[in-house]
Amino acid sequence: MSRPSRLIDRRLAKAMVFLQALMIPVSSLIAWGVKDSTAALSAALGAFVCWIAHVYFCWQSFRAAGARASRQVLSNMYRGILGKFAIVIVGFILILSNVKPLSPVALFCGFILVQAMSWVAPFWVSRLQKRV
Repeated sequence: MSRPSRLIDRRLAKAMVFLQALMIPVSSLIAWGVKDSTAALSAALGAFVCWIAHVYFCWQSFRAAGARASRQVLSNMYRGILGKFAIVIVGFILILSNVKPLSPVALFCGFILVQAMSWVAPFWVSRLQKRV
């Protein structure tokens, strides 16, 4: 007996979480190569805040699945978006107020680099699916 296919495919979310996690040390190394260790720490912190927020969104969004749970799925998506926004805001407030010395440019560049993986991951997953 074959197993029914899931209506929600979690592979894209897992690929994005994986790619974004890979970008944390990459952003740190780029900032260290371009500037110094302060920029490397700042870029890593910005990338980490983005990654944690995205992990929360994915966890919250993909808890329920199926046509019968459509209202629950929508509710979870809204909770995920609000939680992601709150994590980013609180993360930046904590970093900007507590980390000294800090490079704000590197902080936001690390955040943007990890966020850009949301655009890269769909192409990466589609290429992997074509190979299989």
